[in-house]
Amino acid sequence: MKKHPLEGKIAKVMFDSGLQFRLDFLEDYQMRWTSIRKEDAGATDVETIHIEEYPGGIFSIDWVEESGLCVSYTLDTANSYVKSFMTFTDEGYRGGRRPFVHEGPFHFILENGEPDTALV
Repeated sequence: MKKHPLEGKIAKVMFDSGLQFRLDFLEDYQMRWTSIRKEDAGATDVETIHIEEYPGGIFSIDWVEESGLCVSYTLDTANSYVKSFMTFTDEGYRGGRRPFVHEGPFHFILENGEPDTALV
């Protein structure tokens, strides 16, 4: 039995910052992100995520990476759009954390990269 509605789903995210990811939502609140930009070829990791579902197909997905990077995605499945707020260590900023915001389209895909049209 799935622990959350995104378990088993795969998404492709194209941020306006130029960052691009494949997100694999795994069992036990795990998510594998893999960069799909040529500049980052093969960069990947598995994160433990906190996920909340809200009315209208909105999801909040949050995690802290080993490097200390804190990431929060607001995923709007009805409009195929994601917004991200991240912070990372930078002593030159308030609280020693630098914020970074980006957004862009996302699409659920199948393992072969074709669109996944099944509803969440």
